Amino acid sequence: MADFDRTDRKALGILSDTVSEKLGPSDKVTREIRRAYTSGKQIDRFMARAAFDALPDWQRSDIGSAAEHLAHAIIREELGEAAPFGTERDWRDMDASQRRARPARQPAAGGDMQSPPRFLSRTTR
Repeated sequence: MADFDRTDRKALGILSDTVSEKLGPSDKVTREIRRAYTSGKQIDRFMARAAFDALPDWQRSDIGSAAEHLAHAIIREELGEAAPFGTERDWRDMDASQRRARPARQPAAGGDMQSPPRFLSRTTR
């Protein structure tokens, strides 16, 4: 439960910073979320949620995507990554034999390529 509280607190901090940036530090929603972040009380969190839910959809969406980008930046900083969540393959962990590209279809015994599956051929039964 303590780990959830710490994560929840971090998320509220990110949301608080984002709302403050988008709506201004003196906005009612900003103050409610900041109060929930600093106190951590359930009633303050409830009031912050109600204030945030009262915003128009486009504003909540804008704040949500900005908060998500900030959260990703914080995670990258904590992990020490310079690039944003790369999906490229790290080929250094493979042996040389695994690095070779293989043909999509293996040649048949006579050296000819295998025929395509029946459902792809145009011939009728």
